[in-house]
Amino acid sequence: MNNIKNTLRAGFVAVAGLVTMYSCTETWNEHYDGTASLGYDGTTMQAIEEKAPDFAKIIKAYGYERELSSDNVYTIWAPANNSFKLSDYLDEQGKMYADSAEVVKQFIKNHIARYAISLSPEDQTFSLMNEKRGIMTADGKFGTATITESNLACKNGILHIINSASDYSYNLFELIKKQYDDDDFSGKDTLSLYAYLYAPENNKDSLIEDKSVSRGVDENGDKIWVDSFLLRNNTVLKNVDAELYDEDSLFIAILPTAKAWAERYKLAESLLVFNPYEDTRSEGACDSLKRHYANTFAMTDLFFNKNANEHWEDSLKSTNYIGYPWWEHIYYSKMPKNMPEDKELNDILAKCGSVIPCSNGDGYIVDEYPMSITEQFFKKISVRANSATINQDLDAGGTPAFTKNTSGTFRSTFGTFTFTMTDSAGFVISRTVENYNYVDIVPSSANANPKVAFEIPNTLSGTYDMYLVTCPIFLNQNYSNASVGEIDARGYRFYANVFERINAKKNMGSYPDKYTKRLENPDPEKSGSVFETKGLQVTEKGVVVNDTTYLGRYTFQNAYYGRNEEGVLIQIEANVPSKQTSVFSRELLISSLILKPHVEGEEDTQNTPSEDENPEAKMRKDTKSIIISNKHN
Repeated sequence: MNNIKNTLRAGFVAVAGLVTMYSCTETWNEHYDGTASLGYDGTTMQAIEEKAPDFAKIIKAYGYERELSSDNVYTIWAPANNSFKLSDYLDEQGKMYADSAEVVKQFIKNHIARYAISLSPEDQTFSLMNEKRGIMTADGKFGTATITESNLACKNGILHIINSASDYSYNLFELIKKQYDDDDFSGKDTLSLYAYLYAPENNKDSLIEDKSVSRGVDENGDKIWVDSFLLRNNTVLKNVDAELYDEDSLFIAILPTAKAWAERYKLAESLLVFNPYEDTRSEGACDSLKRHYANTFAMTDLFFNKNANEHWEDSLKSTNYIGYPWWEHIYYSKMPKNMPEDKELNDILAKCGSVIPCSNGDGYIVDEYPMSITEQFFKKISVRANSATINQDLDAGGTPAFTKNTSGTFRSTFGTFTFTMTDSAGFVISRTVENYNYVDIVPSSANANPKVAFEIPNTLSGTYDMYLVTCPIFLNQNYSNASVGEIDARGYRFYANVFERINAKKNMGSYPDKYTKRLENPDPEKSGSVFETKGLQVTEKGVVVNDTTYLGRYTFQNAYYGRNEEGVLIQIEANVPSKQTSVFSRELLISSLILKPHVEGEEDTQNTPSEDENPEAKMRKDTKSIIISNKHN
């Protein structure tokens, strides 16, 4: 595979000078007109036939001579005889045998521009006929070639002779095809970035006839187009705001080889086992969903718009970035402040090897992805309780109905809370707690243990480490000038149940008991299915509250990514015996539920470190007197 990279880079590095950072507004220098005097009493095509006959043979064989014999004004940089291999384009009878459209665009039109452009004492930048940016310097350079004879003025333009063919500058979209053509991976026709982007259903270019050139008709009477002007329309790239074929843009593109794409696609596919119920709506729906999202996942975070990245020194934001959470789809060479503690530093371009300069940006061909699947698409799921869909179940032994918009049943609280406490030693602790968002689950009666189930959206058929984030019970009351002994210091005691809607054909409205699992406490020092949280503790460090509870690891059988109907509920059920109400609160202040992807071989982050292990890691920003263990929130 390295041969592919080396072959491509050898050609692309040479044309780096053609790449410009400027927009494609067509402005023409005033000195273009009148610089060259009439030196040939004929058309540019006739001049090429005399001065560069091999180039003329190719132009005629591929049907472009009529355009250069017309009244339109052109400038041609014609490669001299013996400066390129004629056999690359013509057979022994002088007829074309290569791809017509490709030769016209990449060779013929790569040496032609509209209007009369004379060699002058100033460097000039212009648009070639193939929409690439061309440069002619004052010292007689045209792209990668040197001008040996200049300013031959003809009836319809100007001819320059150059000592070699100027290398074609691929754009990033064309580089994807070039990479595909050179790739020897056996499965590239079905599994590759090219196969996905260039598929007819995704790549819907349309021909603009009045801007194109034809030469006669074929046996069916259809026009033969030798200069096709296409209106680009790739729906996949448009959806991610990465139109890699746009010559006016400037991108960075990470281009996996077909083998690398296939490996990442299959990893994504394993996480996209959709509920067979989808096939009752339309035949093959599950397979169609799997293919669509597996391709989407494999392409995520491969493209970066240079003009949309403001902080080159420390971060690179992909075109998949949509704003919040702001740290997703961003890769770093230097970690900024206020990042989530489980966000890893990943300088992806440092892993991509040598750059391939293209006409609209930089390409990197990689044999393996520079980001993990948990960075790319197997994302953490955070469900904030006060904005979630909550399912209430008050029937003993029943299962939550699949009903929506019941969150109004519970008190949703957020904002700022200020309190002052005095500890046993007389030390005054003042604290403002900001932006605590939670749902207050109040028992229906004094002896009731409430239970509620939260819908979890966009789950994949993978393994997750699950966490419940609660707020301390004392936040639901206004303590002012209270002593530590007066504050509600109780913790929580509860069951956690997972409901997975696997067989929904019979009953779309409920989660059958057989697909319900009561989670076991993963703490090795505890047994059974009861979870307990510590309440408020006063230590020499300050007031400590542990609000993140690890619920264990769970593998879901089906994916519900992008579905309107979620297939997963996590139910929290208070379990406080009457004799323990002084230690544990039946009322629950639930902040969020978090599912963190677990991938074998990646760092195991299932347990929250204790305060003694890493107290700073669990302090909220600007916390001085209260330490709250909330690493996963």
